[in-house]
Amino acid sequence: MKQKYTIGLAIACLLTFAHTVQAAIFCSVTSPGFSTAYVTANTATNITATTFTVTCTRDNAGGRRNRNGAVSYQVTASNGLNALGTQNRAAKGAARLNYSVSTVATCATPWKGTTRLPTVAANFNMAVNTTVTNIYTFYGCIPPLQAAAAPIGNYTDTVTMTIARPGGGGGRNRVTFTNGTFPVIINAPASCTLTTPPASVAFTYAAFRTTPAIANSSFALTCSNLLPFTMTLDTTVGVVTGLNYTLALNTLNTGGVNPLSSVGNGLAKTFFINGTMAAGQAGTCTSAACTGTQARTLTITY
Repeated sequence: MKQKYTIGLAIACLLTFAHTVQAAIFCSVTSPGFSTAYVTANTATNITATTFTVTCTRDNAGGRRNRNGAVSYQVTASNGLNALGTQNRAAKGAARLNYSVSTVATCATPWKGTTRLPTVAANFNMAVNTTVTNIYTFYGCIPPLQAAAAPIGNYTDTVTMTIARPGGGGGRNRVTFTNGTFPVIINAPASCTLTTPPASVAFTYAAFRTTPAIANSSFALTCSNLLPFTMTLDTTVGVVTGLNYTLALNTLNTGGVNPLSSVGNGLAKTFFINGTMAAGQAGTCTSAACTGTQARTLTITY
């Protein structure tokens, strides 16, 4: 009885060893992911095309179950490491930027949950000692105008891709699937955008008037959250039609300084170019009315 038991155990071990050899087809999924510069003031979705690659190799191992070398697979994507519910988010410290990955260039079909790529499962047969490589396109999509929650820097995330046979398992041919990950890098760069440019600072002045003439023009500037910036006029004094004027920058429609410093909050901030013409000036107008213009330059530095 003891001798028979020992032989039976040896046979069981051999059978187990033979079973593991059947996995002679190996498929893995890899991707470089995507990285993009995210201009926070843009009003359009930031869309970046990228790819993932599925590589399948059939070696010369295996037995009867690997005879036809059939392979079938689809790939799903996770919501990343920083998700809120099903919303993908890239992280920089405690700050977050929402993004998604999509199967289409319009970003209309998120690649998450039960959505798979390729949309129709890959199906093919492999000969012994061959490799098959397939490349698929997907898209990184970042919704616009998230600046208010985005300090400057790189926001990162890692997404897991799961490759599997439709319906689960490796199938009759004992395909071994290896999942992969891809990185997401969103650079929310230092940026300032003149969202509403200034109009003319238009004075109306009668010769020898007894009070100063006041005029101003507003403009809107959107700068990345926490980004310091400075606005400067090329000069704060000038003469037009013989009338001296001064200019200043401010957050109010009177007075001000040059240059004027501020810090972005990711939203449009309104500033003013305030002008003053002193009282009691004669000017050089030789007719009942005349017009003069002079160009000034506004520089934003960040």
